[in-house]
Amino acid sequence: MQETIILQGVCNRIKGAFVENGHAMLTNQRFIYSKHSFAKIAVMGALVNLTKGDFDFDIPIADITDIEETKRLMSKVLVIRTQDAEYRFFFTKLEEWKIAFSNVREQGGVENVAQSVPVQSVADELLKFKSLLDAGAITEDEYNAQKARLLNQ
Repeated sequence: MQETIILQGVCNRIKGAFVENGHAMLTNQRFIYSKHSFAKIAVMGALVNLTKGDFDFDIPIADITDIEETKRLMSKVLVIRTQDAEYRFFFTKLEEWKIAFSNVREQGGVENVAQSVPVQSVADELLKFKSLLDAGAITEDEYNAQKARLLNQ
């Protein structure tokens, strides 16, 4: 089944008292978190949010057991739980992320979400795979294979 990007954007991971600046991507198969290095933040400042960051980890949709909104100081955060771990994130568009997570989980992740996404142009699909490649979610070989498949349709 083809992996499709559902939503992506600025996302900060909360680890205890620390906050990691980063970028998140939700696909029909997994949630991908990429963080910005301290050096990059120091050089770019707030402009770092315009970049995708470096791949840190991903969570398969099937592994997510619960998603809950909670408060941290004056902000609302989303808590994502798996059987083995708990992750806390601050999203700039929290409601959009909650809805997207809910839709992906309700529709069973992989199969049904991909079927419910409208047909996209080849250019749109190439951009999505390029985003996955830039985020470190797929390899260069996987990107090239998808690119060849799309261009040969």
